[in-house]
Amino acid sequence: MTVLGRLGIRDWDTGAMLTLGGEITEYVVDGDTRQIYTVNVPEVNSGLPFLDGKIPLYFNTPEDVYQEYYLPNFSFRRNDMSPAFDRQPFHQVVARVPAKGANEVVLSNGQKGYDRYVQQFRANPFDITYDVVLAARRQQESVWMLQYALRHFIPPWFSFKVIDSLGDVRFYDAGEMSFSDTSELADIADRTVGWTISFTVRAEIDIYDDKEYPAVTSPPNATYAQYNPE
Repeated sequence: MTVLGRLGIRDWDTGAMLTLGGEITEYVVDGDTRQIYTVNVPEVNSGLPFLDGKIPLYFNTPEDVYQEYYLPNFSFRRNDMSPAFDRQPFHQVVARVPAKGANEVVLSNGQKGYDRYVQQFRANPFDITYDVVLAARRQQESVWMLQYALRHFIPPWFSFKVIDSLGDVRFYDAGEMSFSDTSELADIADRTVGWTISFTVRAEIDIYDDKEYPAVTSPPNATYAQYNPE
């Protein structure tokens, strides 16, 4: 178990859904319990009783082969990742904490420390671009869904929510934003009304592993006390 919070690519993908207000909803299919992210748009009922009328969220292009596809929905796509060292032109160790199970060390001069530490290098900065595609059958549904999305993705910049490996919530800048109509109206029997919201997150990704190293090997006149981190 890590003692320092880390962020990976999947954390940012999940963060896009969390920023929209997504929450895990469980439902049962053929006796198996499954989970899906959903949002509650008060003005729109998905018509799915097993989701209590909530709207499902998908990542990438949903296909019935992998998961059942329903309208209305929100789907998320990660388009580009670009290193952004203009925001961080240097790289160094930024955190050091006692390792799990480390022993507290008290020197003869009263100075305290631990015999083992974990250090973490600064995360690499990236600009990650996402598309959020909302799709519905009716024009009015798409309008309410777009209105809901605007309350979470507030132009021109907004706070992007992400949860690190320790469960701590962090917020990062995201923007600028663009909106485009992606309705498909040619086929009357299978028409889709929708919008695409695009934005870029000023993200960071932990690439290097945390390093554990000894700090004190044979301290003179030292006493030890077991260190039990919460």
